Amino acid sequence: MFKRTKLILIATILLSGCSTTNNESNNETKSVPEEMEASKYVGQGFQPPAEKDAVEFAKKHKDKIAKRGEQFFMDNFGLKVKATNVVGSGDGVEVYVHCDDHDIVFNASIPFDKSIIDSDSSLRSEDKGDDMSTLVGTVLSGFEYRAHKEELDNLTEVLKEYKSKYKYTGYTENAIMKTQNSGFRNEYYYLTAIPYTLDEYKKYFQPLIKEDDKSFRDGMRNSKKQLKDKSRPYVVTTLFSTKDNFTKDNTIDEMIDFSEVLKKKKNIPHDLNVSLQISNKYINTTRPNYSKKDVIEVGVFNHE
Repeated sequence: MFKRTKLILIATILLSGCSTTNNESNNETKSVPEEMEASKYVGQGFQPPAEKDAVEFAKKHKDKIAKRGEQFFMDNFGLKVKATNVVGSGDGVEVYVHCDDHDIVFNASIPFDKSIIDSDSSLRSEDKGDDMSTLVGTVLSGFEYRAHKEELDNLTEVLKEYKSKYKYTGYTENAIMKTQNSGFRNEYYYLTAIPYTLDEYKKYFQPLIKEDDKSFRDGMRNSKKQLKDKSRPYVVTTLFSTKDNFTKDNTIDEMIDFSEVLKKKKNIPHDLNVSLQISNKYINTTRPNYSKKDVIEVGVFNHE
């Protein structure tokens, strides 16, 4: 049932989306333009490469598959999630979920074989190695959000405040819910976390879920110390310019200026690695990630 888990572990390293196409799944999205303005994209036409019968199977059994996806995250991570999309994927299906449980917030997905609907049994993974580690990292980015919630929420407000001055927008909420699976992300940025094994998650992190905020933050520091993890999470913006004539040359100076503005702001995550990324106004509807050639990236805080 979980033989396809490795697919998601690769897919969630950055942002969701695949670089290949499939003629059968493309037929499902041919009415949607390949690119559109990010501000207007709400996930319409999103369909990973899949066999035709897999797409039809996902539609027919959507509710059952969604419940199994939600059960998977409760059984393995002890977290309540809500299924936000069910799609055909390869020769099987994939469930996209959103978690907002005890201020642990993330988006993720899990692929299943079609046999997932044949039983209501536990979906607890027996994985004792690294196969689930990237998915664990996806979940732990939600833990990092809670650990730095005040500073990250302040950063979000700053990014909202300056979007008119620096002429950018971000992902719509619907696009995030339907297409993104990389962990914590909001309109303007995503947050990374170190991937651990599922056993390490259960030992060091799952017991923190119901702790109060102070105990949670202290517990996160202590767990990472025990794991000899000295790294700091990365906060990376995924901004879309609203300029009609966006180029690197006519935008780079503005982003450098913006980075200097951010460095002077108090109560944002100075202790994390933060960088600004901005590209043109368009998003690829079949691969709604942020892998573009014309992306400007400017560092703000760097602790590496």
